[in-house]
Amino acid sequence: MMVREGKTIRIRIACRLALLAASTGFASCCSVETGNMAAPIDHSRLFAEPELMEDFLQFRNIIEHRTVGLYTDKARLSARLDEIESTLNAPMTELQFLRVLAPAVAALRCGHSFLSVSRGTETFMREEALFLPLSVRIIDERLFAVGTRHAPGVVAGSEILAIQGRPSGELIRTLMATMSTDGRDQGRPRHDAERWFAAMYHTYIDTPDRFELSLRRPGTDVVESLSVLAVRDSTYAKTAQGVVYDTVDAPYSSSFNDNHVVLAVPSFIYSKPKAYDAFLADFFAELAARRIETLVLDLRGNYGGTPGPTVELFRYLIDRPLPFFAQNNPIYLAPWKKPLRPHPDAFGGRLFVLMDEAGFSMNSFLLSLLRHYRIGTLVGAPSAGGYRCSDA
Repeated sequence: MMVREGKTIRIRIACRLALLAASTGFASCCSVETGNMAAPIDHSRLFAEPELMEDFLQFRNIIEHRTVGLYTDKARLSARLDEIESTLNAPMTELQFLRVLAPAVAALRCGHSFLSVSRGTETFMREEALFLPLSVRIIDERLFAVGTRHAPGVVAGSEILAIQGRPSGELIRTLMATMSTDGRDQGRPRHDAERWFAAMYHTYIDTPDRFELSLRRPGTDVVESLSVLAVRDSTYAKTAQGVVYDTVDAPYSSSFNDNHVVLAVPSFIYSKPKAYDAFLADFFAELAARRIETLVLDLRGNYGGTPGPTVELFRYLIDRPLPFFAQNNPIYLAPWKKPLRPHPDAFGGRLFVLMDEAGFSMNSFLLSLLRHYRIGTLVGAPSAGGYRCSDA
């Protein structure tokens, strides 16, 4: 992993240094950090124009010269960067600066690239920050309150029409325009904005200590105004980096039933790969011994990882030798470009694969292979990625 020190933010960009994939844990990426403040910081601190410009020029160099840009409209990106540069004419806080830069990272259209707060601000978010005290669901451009334990005055199921006077549709569009994904996919930004709405609002929109809400109660046409206090709750805290990185080592599990079995694999990156391999071996051996003919493979919430764990699962799902990667892939993927033999206990019954918009990187690549080889039935929302699991 490549690290550079700056003053304000962290940026992780998919770049040409593909051989760094083994050290970063995600496919074909390198990391650049412009922010070395680990202790909680004064989030109201203003950075002077020269400091902002110094970080921006480093940021621009990375964005324009260290990225592949498979899905990037480079002329439009360059124009956007010019526009951003012209606005850096007054001091800004870290979050204000991040809000200015984030749409440029989103314009890369690369889900492996993202901008995150400094480590100091991340610590502040976990320990001191105040958040919107609601969990939400996003349906099209409508926002609904579903978790209200910190805001008892809000009825679960109420539609949130506006926050701080801004229509919910406008807020949703703002968030989705700042969040990374591949190509023109809109599923992952919606998924992530919904799951971590309070944190994304804090990071990309505003940080009030009280929220003025316009609500429509479920089953009525009555619109009411309600003021709720922001809440300090570390479970709401999430950074752009944490959305993906916090799934590392997410626990895998299985559940055996009389006529079907469920296998949940929420990540493809584990610090103890031998334990993961042993778990799969034991699971599929028991599945074969019990002669259960229906397997539900739950890959929801799986943002991907590294080839090894993904390939290991793939070998339990095939019935003949098949390659995992095509021959035109980089040399470091050579072990998986030749046909891979199925495991002795490979499953041959009815397979249903649960998927969602978080499906990305190696997970989306696996999903595309299952579809390509006509293995199992895919059930759920379209994945965020595809057979090009990384544009790096």
